[in-house]
Amino acid sequence: MAVHVTNRRTTLATVAALAAVAVMSLAGPAGAQHARLVARSVLPAATSRAGSPPSGGFFSAAERATAAANGVRGPAGGPYLPAQPVQGFSSMVPADAGTWWALSDNGYAWRGNSADFQLVLYRIDPRWGAPGGPAVLETVVLRDPERHIQWTIVCDQGRGSRLPDFSFNVLPPTPPACGEDPAARILTGFDLDPESLVRAPDGTFWIGEEFGPFLIHVAADGRVLESPVVVPGVRSPQNPFLEISDRARAEAPTVAASRGFEGVAISPDGETLYALLEGAVAGDDPQDLRIYVFDVASRAFADRFLTLRLELPSQQVNLASLMDTSGALAYPGAVAPPAGPVSIGELKAVNDRELLVIERDNHGDDLTAPRFKKVFLLDLAQAAEQGGRVGKTLLLDLLAIPDPTGVGGDGDFFRLPFYTIESVHVVDERTLLVASDNNFPFSNGRARSRSADRSGPLSADDTELILVRLGTPLDADRRLLPGAAGE
Repeated sequence: MAVHVTNRRTTLATVAALAAVAVMSLAGPAGAQHARLVARSVLPAATSRAGSPPSGGFFSAAERATAAANGVRGPAGGPYLPAQPVQGFSSMVPADAGTWWALSDNGYAWRGNSADFQLVLYRIDPRWGAPGGPAVLETVVLRDPERHIQWTIVCDQGRGSRLPDFSFNVLPPTPPACGEDPAARILTGFDLDPESLVRAPDGTFWIGEEFGPFLIHVAADGRVLESPVVVPGVRSPQNPFLEISDRARAEAPTVAASRGFEGVAISPDGETLYALLEGAVAGDDPQDLRIYVFDVASRAFADRFLTLRLELPSQQVNLASLMDTSGALAYPGAVAPPAGPVSIGELKAVNDRELLVIERDNHGDDLTAPRFKKVFLLDLAQAAEQGGRVGKTLLLDLLAIPDPTGVGGDGDFFRLPFYTIESVHVVDERTLLVASDNNFPFSNGRARSRSADRSGPLSADDTELILVRLGTPLDADRRLLPGAAGE
């Protein structure tokens, strides 16, 4: 189901020219400056899809209060939002003619409140520097008409295997987001949590998903093409295949809720996927995250995974918090692990041996100011010498990007002060695209950053896209750059 929002087309030459003007005006001598902001584009928080079904019908009273405090008003009951919001960009990859594909995540962070949020891909024109911000050119709704997803989904509740008997797996009433054609099997944020996107050489997409975690293969028109790829030995609490019916021997999840495949990268030749978990697997050092290596041709993971060493520990699975539908503890006697202060936001390839990763703290939407939002360059070659652990070098501080000409309007050093920053991609050897996930209508990091005590006034975060010029060039493989997708 491809929904065309507008017929506007932007040529590659036009977009390249706009970016070139921004870059050339600040480039200076090679290596003269570590990094600098060269362009910014802001998609307003209230942007929605015209004619789309309402959403937010499963918000709790507390979530409605948070949205209202951010200036997003809605009713006390029923759908809180009159249409599907264009929000939550969790990954961006080049499309054709200078445009970009943007993956929206599961909606409102959790399974229970996202059952009326349609999972979508947007094709956007960033329109760097334009007052109106990015233009949404096309919307592709994800769906499963061929029934590759084996478990019961919101929009087809009469088929599939029953979800495990956890409190958050209770199916809601079928929402308007399911549309008028039950056979379409539109996918919602209750069914999957898509977090990262790559485009294969054949024009299809691979999506990194967190509830399983799974790898999901979809066509350019949004159809799921095959059964979700399962990760051996790794299951989150939301995994539909957890065996918990026998409580005496209930299978325990091994990775924290919504800490599955947050980042996925594709090799320049399109033959290999690198899938990075956001949380540590049970039994692993909580400061180490697994990077799974997936061979596309054989549809198989390598026997051994790589590891990324974080600056501080990540979140571990909390069995003590899991309850069944009766309210009873699913794992009596389990002890909650320490909170993990660090997460990752994205993983993308630079070439066949180097990757980009966003690493961040979990602040932005509270009174504690964010202090750690960084992009690192990973070296796969070093894994052979370090017991499978990849090399890691700091590339960019997203809370202190030099902005000598005031492109960002945030002082001499531009900040992305958001809870979640989930997109990074190479544009050319010296330029990175970075984008925020605005978690509409709940996040308010930009508004908090504008007051000394972070108390506001509060407003819902916009989606912000930036271009950053690096002083030292990357060895970027041209097959991964904008323009290559159309060749």
